[in-house]
Amino acid sequence: MKQRHLSIAVLVCAAFLALPMTGGAQILVSGNDEKVLWDDAGKTIYLPPGKDTISFIDIGDRENPKILTSIALENSIFGPPTNLAVHPSGEIALVANSVTQIKDGESWKPVPDDKVYIFDLKASPRKHIGTVNVGRQPSGLDISKKGDLALVTNRADNSVSVLSISGKEVKVTDTIAMGDSVAHVAIWRTAPRDWLLSRSSTRSRS
Repeated sequence: MKQRHLSIAVLVCAAFLALPMTGGAQILVSGNDEKVLWDDAGKTIYLPPGKDTISFIDIGDRENPKILTSIALENSIFGPPTNLAVHPSGEIALVANSVTQIKDGESWKPVPDDKVYIFDLKASPRKHIGTVNVGRQPSGLDISKKGDLALVTNRADNSVSVLSISGKEVKVTDTIAMGDSVAHVAIWRTAPRDWLLSRSSTRSRS
C-alpha cells in the first residue's frame, strides 16, 4: 500500500525575506509536517511526532535553492493559514505549532498544541532560541511594523495572545477572549487594540 506524504511550506513577509548579513540572499522559512500520510484510498494516517522540521532555505538562485539548515521541531499542517512571521528587522522569526499528536490506543491522533517558537535569523546557522506557550492551537500570527508587538490567534481557545518583543526576547503579556474561533490576524496600526482581521469569524477592534 502506497502512502502519500504532505509537506507544507508556509511563506511570510511577501513570500521572501532578504537578510542583510547573508549578502543579499533571499531566505525562505518552511514548516514541514512529517506526521500525516494518506493511503491510496485517501484515508488519513497519523504518525508519532519526532520527524518534523523548520527549514531555512536560500532561494537567491531560484533554479538551485539550498537548504541552509533544518531544525528538528514539531510543526503542523493543521491550524494555519499562515503560522510564520518574520520581524521587520530580520533578526528573529516566530513559528506557531498548532497541533501535536498523542497516543490513541494503537494509533495516534492530533490534538491542539500551544507553542510559538522563536528563531535567531542572524545566527549562522539559524537557530531556535526559545519557546513561548500561548493558547491552544495557535494558528495565524502577525508582528507589528514597529516590531515590539506580535499577535497570535488561538483557534481552540477562541482567543488572541499578545506578545511583547524586545530585541530577541519574546514574552506573553495578555490573552484576549474573542467569543468564537479565530484563525488569522493582521496588525494594521501599532497600538495593541488596533488590529484585527480574522478568518473563521471576522472581527475588528480599535
